[in-house]
Amino acid sequence: MGISLAWAQGGFGGPGRYEIVNLQSGKVIDLDRNDQTTVIQFQSRGTDNQQWDFQPAGEGFFYILNAMNGRALEVTGGNSSPLVGRPFNRAASQQWRIDTGKDGNALIVSRLGKTIDVPDGSNRDGLKLQIYDLNGDSNQRFILRRVGGGGGLRGGPPSVIDRPGPGGPGPRGGGPDRWGRIYDERDGWRLGGDGVCFYERPNFRGEALCLKLGEEFRNVPRDFGEVFSSVRFFGRVREVVVYERRDFRGERYRIRRDERDIQASRPPWMSTRMGSVQVF
Repeated sequence: MGISLAWAQGGFGGPGRYEIVNLQSGKVIDLDRNDQTTVIQFQSRGTDNQQWDFQPAGEGFFYILNAMNGRALEVTGGNSSPLVGRPFNRAASQQWRIDTGKDGNALIVSRLGKTIDVPDGSNRDGLKLQIYDLNGDSNQRFILRRVGGGGGLRGGPPSVIDRPGPGGPGPRGGGPDRWGRIYDERDGWRLGGDGVCFYERPNFRGEALCLKLGEEFRNVPRDFGEVFSSVRFFGRVREVVVYERRDFRGERYRIRRDERDIQASRPPWMSTRMGSVQVF
């Protein structure tokens, strides 16, 4: 089925960020924060682990990436096998199409042929979701509620880089956006609480990737170009660790204070890549 036919099923409107609600249980698809792998259903709380970025995979299929950590929904086996979130690798097991259910709501069907299924249609919070043969029952039909724009992922986790003011969703001189960032005409991007912002230009200017205390990125968004020129600490953050490669591998570089122009002090590999990062 072509991509144009997939759009508008169950509220699906093309690439973007969605909350995925099962028709039978009324619960949303949730990536368990404890192990960041198990996919469950839970009552909607509006948290990032309950939001999913749909990104084109070609031929009418999509990758479905979690907004908390960029992990992709993946098929693990045959009937009754668990649906999981795994590091994004573009495999066929991570590709999904949106089909039309019998009432116009969405069926989320793997390229491998199985569909996402709520076992027995239970509405229990914390129930693990599974893969099953497509039958079109209400426990396999979903409503997709858009919570974010089209995005621009090119192999990384959810983008957190928005342009302020009329050109994008970031507030101009107002309250925090959905990542807790505040834009000020004079000072640029900052955080209202504990965290850190990485800026594309020296002196804390340009687009900013911001993380709160205790957060991490296993694969830095490629929207950011993987390179930054300055970093600014807010609140109680003590240290940021930047890794050469994704999943906290390779060379590492520790930052313990604001850096207005980090070009001169950073190691050579950071001139071309910023693979993953942790905030302490």
